Amino acid sequence: MRGAITLTSLLLLAAGCDRAPALASSALAADPQPAETVRQRGLAIQLASGASAFATYAALLREIAGLGANSVLLSAAGYMEHARAQAIYIDARCTPSPGDFAALIREAHRLDLRVMVMPIVLLSHPRGSEWRGVIDPPDWVEWWAQYRKFVRHFADIAREGEAEAFFVGSELVSTEKYTSEWVKTIELVRGLYRGQLSYSANWDHYKPIAFWDKLDFVSMTSYYTLADHKNPSVDEIIGRWRPVHKEITDWLKTTGKPLVLTEVGWCSQEGAATAPWNYYQNTNATAAGHEEQRRLYEAFLRVWDGTPGLSGVIWWEWTAAPGGPSDFNYTPRGKPAEQVLRRWFAAGRETAAPSASP
Repeated sequence: MRGAITLTSLLLLAAGCDRAPALASSALAADPQPAETVRQRGLAIQLASGASAFATYAALLREIAGLGANSVLLSAAGYMEHARAQAIYIDARCTPSPGDFAALIREAHRLDLRVMVMPIVLLSHPRGSEWRGVIDPPDWVEWWAQYRKFVRHFADIAREGEAEAFFVGSELVSTEKYTSEWVKTIELVRGLYRGQLSYSANWDHYKPIAFWDKLDFVSMTSYYTLADHKNPSVDEIIGRWRPVHKEITDWLKTTGKPLVLTEVGWCSQEGAATAPWNYYQNTNATAAGHEEQRRLYEAFLRVWDGTPGLSGVIWWEWTAAPGGPSDFNYTPRGKPAEQVLRRWFAAGRETAAPSASP
């Protein structure tokens, strides 16, 4: 039915629950500070099931705390059928109930993890190469009304669980020109949630956004091309990062806001550095692919760690999959990259003074 949005019932047209590739008033991100400032060091979990959700995802939270992280990003999806569809809907099979979701936030706090909540829009039946960045519904006025209902559903959960931060959207590139609609959305969330707010921009489209001034911190993904061949060296990757780092940090100074990188990650595939967003490009697990992932983690930290104004890094992602030598996806579980993360998390714990802010 045109104009209808159902937030807690089974409406998904797809057979399964697709996942993305890929502070109650305490501040998550403060003004840009020198490198010594405490920062968010965490991992993302995609909450993609409503069945036994607390048991499933609480186990992952315990693992993330065990790795030494101090933060977690909890991402949950709503769906459009394809990029030209009108309706946005939530499937109860594919996201935790509000009660379970809020309980997961509280469990993360019990484990001394600060929590970011990020609702995203996925396409259940994309046509060709469609993704959420190119949505173009028949009626934009109606779409925005539905989108705000969708966002409010998760903002209510973030308030109930007292999450430290909430994202009003993620990578919705084609919507970003509607600045006034985004301002209305931000104001809606401000009226019911007291934590910090941001929007997660796509890595190649953060500058045109005209509503950063309404948010508490800047956020973006980081799927830059970092090589033009398989198995690049750490030094080669660093060389590709340097101009990107300068461009982002120079621009960041103009905003007067801190930065959280919301999706830092690469599949353990040979060639991952050439197209980090494409997790289908080489679906074979090899020792060389795992080594490429490790080099990408190491090179990132050698360039970005200690960057003034960088308030947080969220690595993509931690899942219930066993990981290890036979895995070629983003998770670092049981791979050389996990050890890179463990060392970096430990360094953060050793140097951080107790604080609610990064």
